[in-house]
Amino acid sequence: MQTKTHWTHTAAAVALLSWIGAKPVNAEASATAAAPDSPIVLHYSDGARSDYGIRAVNRRLSDIGVRVSQVAIPDNAKTLLKQSAHRALSQQESDDLIRHFHLGRRELLDEIHNAGRESAMHRGGYLQTAEIDVPAYPKVYDMKALDRETTAYLQRKFGKLHINSSEAGVGIDEVMTIVSGGPYTWFFVLEHNVVGKLHLGKVHADGSAWRISYPGLVPHGGYFDAPHGVVVAFAHGPKHFVMRYEDTSIEGHETLGGNPWIDFSKDEPVLLDHVTTHAVTAVSR
Repeated sequence: MQTKTHWTHTAAAVALLSWIGAKPVNAEASATAAAPDSPIVLHYSDGARSDYGIRAVNRRLSDIGVRVSQVAIPDNAKTLLKQSAHRALSQQESDDLIRHFHLGRRELLDEIHNAGRESAMHRGGYLQTAEIDVPAYPKVYDMKALDRETTAYLQRKFGKLHINSSEAGVGIDEVMTIVSGGPYTWFFVLEHNVVGKLHLGKVHADGSAWRISYPGLVPHGGYFDAPHGVVVAFAHGPKHFVMRYEDTSIEGHETLGGNPWIDFSKDEPVLLDHVTTHAVTAVSR
């Protein structure tokens, strides 16, 4: 399987466009304040009580075919991951990480099955799906390879809720493994257009990695501002796909193109602890 190329800061911004991927209005302040020290938390934009812990979070995410799991970090990857906290990875090092965390067709289908959904394409489709003019999956995302301007650009691109589908309307299946650093934040649209904010705590070389399996046709987004962090990304399905901020054919389409958990009015988008009443009204329309 072909691996990704190593990018300059500018090239990384283009390549990362194929990636994606809650303190409610009236919830108590303590709920979100605790999030940075909690391994995994799911907050809700409708003011519902937050869920803490992987079991509680997965019970809610299973409604939309999303699953979070933890995987062991191979011993032969630990030294490299410790170094990634201080510098950007080289091409060879990134390729090595893809091999260490490799997922073949069987493993990718298992991720889909364990999340309680069907694959977007029969037997998983192409294992090297790509956005047009963007390097194909699998690939590595390295926060140390991004400058401040590129990070803000990607926060805006991926922070806006979107879906990933081919011109034929076929979605992709995505598996993101956070192997170092963080914290990271993902967003998923649940029933009644409730936007869940999924907080995933820091990953240490001596701990376990986070893995998220989700369908590309569920509106989702991501916000990444950690000083360092590495994600090994797999996606598969149609040969090519488009990142879409509009598609009235899918559930939750009213939420696409925005995000009540992010303030996009700044030059650098800001992740919010609270969703505003205005944002909730806009999402629920």
